[in-house]
Amino acid sequence: MIESSITALPQIMRLPEVIATVGLSRPSIYRLMKERTFPLQVKLGAASVGWLRAEVEAWIAARVSARDAGTMEQAQLAA
Repeated sequence: MIESSITALPQIMRLPEVIATVGLSRPSIYRLMKERTFPLQVKLGAASVGWLRAEVEAWIAARVSARDAGTMEQAQLAA
């Protein structure tokens, strides 16, 4: 029997999918990238780029965590 170790390759999202996933406009995404607060793109070819799905999803999760932490802090101050 031949054993093979199959490693899952990172999934790449193109810009329309990133826009649909995060709900931001193209200029907003590029502005956040310039500010280093959004995942940077990966060059795929001479004229194409993409984003790693895991990084985009981690960015979304961080935004939710920050929101929840802020909500928790406000609730603690009010108590």
